[in-house]
Amino acid sequence: MLEDLPNVPESIPTPFLLIEEKIVRNNIRRIHDYADRHGFSVRAHVKTHKSIAIARMQIDAGAVGIAVAKADEAKIMANLGNVDITVAYPVVGETRTEGLARLSVDRAVSVAADSEYVMDGLSHAAAQHNTVMGIYVIFDAGLHRCGVSDPKHLVRLVRYAKTRPGLRYKGVQMYLGHLYGDAAGDPESFDKINRLWGPGYKALCSAGLPPETVSSGSTPSLFNTHLVDRVNEIRVGTALLNDYFVLKFGHCSLEECALRVVATVVSDLVPGQVLIDAGSKALSAKQLLRHEALEMGYVVEYPEAKIFRLHEEHGWVDVSRCRHQPKTGDRMSIVPVNAALCMNLYDHFYLRTGREIVRKERVDARGCLV
Repeated sequence: MLEDLPNVPESIPTPFLLIEEKIVRNNIRRIHDYADRHGFSVRAHVKTHKSIAIARMQIDAGAVGIAVAKADEAKIMANLGNVDITVAYPVVGETRTEGLARLSVDRAVSVAADSEYVMDGLSHAAAQHNTVMGIYVIFDAGLHRCGVSDPKHLVRLVRYAKTRPGLRYKGVQMYLGHLYGDAAGDPESFDKINRLWGPGYKALCSAGLPPETVSSGSTPSLFNTHLVDRVNEIRVGTALLNDYFVLKFGHCSLEECALRVVATVVSDLVPGQVLIDAGSKALSAKQLLRHEALEMGYVVEYPEAKIFRLHEEHGWVDVSRCRHQPKTGDRMSIVPVNAALCMNLYDHFYLRTGREIVRKERVDARGCLV
């Protein structure tokens, strides 16, 4: 367990990121066991950890490839070797399309799209480099962020993908990000998705355009993905590490949270309160509101503590309910509210591979926003 902080070298200055390899591997195993039971392939969505080392663990465990959020992430993760890459995000702009076209010359690259505009840009770049890129048309399952749900519109986009030079229609991508908390386990939530998705799928089949792959993602509802008809791939992001959002809404246990921010108490002058050296630059300013309680992370060693305020370099922690209160100089480990935001704040993380072994690793794709 990560709360065993005495086995983390005191020589590592705080704040720093600590990831427990054993928990990561257990999470990978649990995800693949679920996928195997339901006939899903697993695609590692590396936008959460941005680490080549962790992505290799996922590939070695049987992931069919990786998903990335941005074109620059794809370029970094291409260092994994001949890995199948999906950019699970509409790619707009010549810099992005040209870079992906160059990558696709010697490896499989696909992109999610929900408009002719996006496909035109990709097609032009592919033609310039005499290559082919895959296209996943985005289906809007209810979040209303990207994608289409109207069957005729869906068919029109797929037909367009099939007619554009340099593009190959691979399938359909959806994201269930609107399902969390009780909704992520409610069968009616998935019935509603199927009532949207069913007509779209039938329309594609009737038009002679059945999707080879139907890819779904989102951590809170991950282990209920089998309730969505025709899905055969799951994109795995936050579920690999988990965070306080996932924990607080009951979608994982503390034992399945692999990521911590380790911080030090720098002041205890105010009764019932301590300040730590992890502020918004270390934990991110992401807030979690659940049952009217505003929190900014979960303190493992002091479960009754509440991180209630963040300045750039300081974290304010209410320890008034703690039986044993931390003092200046004490360390604590914090499950951050959002793992992906937190990873992107650091150049490195420390991977604990055993009780006494801590290895420094790069956050390889940090800052890849393009």
